[in-house]
Amino acid sequence: MYKNILAAVDGTPHGTGVLDTVASLAKLTGAAVHVIHVRPSHVVTDGISGGVYTSEEPAEGRQVVEDALARLRADGVTADGEVDEGLSEDLAAILVERAAAIGSDLIAVGPGHYNGISALLHTSVSRGVAKSAPVSVLLVRTEA
Repeated sequence: MYKNILAAVDGTPHGTGVLDTVASLAKLTGAAVHVIHVRPSHVVTDGISGGVYTSEEPAEGRQVVEDALARLRADGVTADGEVDEGLSEDLAAILVERAAAIGSDLIAVGPGHYNGISALLHTSVSRGVAKSAPVSVLLVRTEA
């Protein structure tokens, strides 16, 4: 079954749902879990100048990962984790590349957070991962 699971968390209840499911799977299969949180950056321009801005402080990202690791380890799951950075448009590719780099055989992600017109304007990370991952992808739905 699964030996190395990449769990993408974002600090929302969706991420908590991913952790709950991944903890159960890891305990069932003996898999190790690698937690990743990607601090999304956005390109902002005003017609003359611009730049790349990250809306989250580094300490916030580290806390998301530390909380996730504490949760998994309290359940007896072998876990490590990291914080990465990337453009919002590249989040799916970052997750797929990181999964390949660490030899993950499953990527667990939460659902997209957008609906209505926002869904048309923003890329879906979970859809991007599902379309491009060479390994199994688990989309964890939550009530959040």
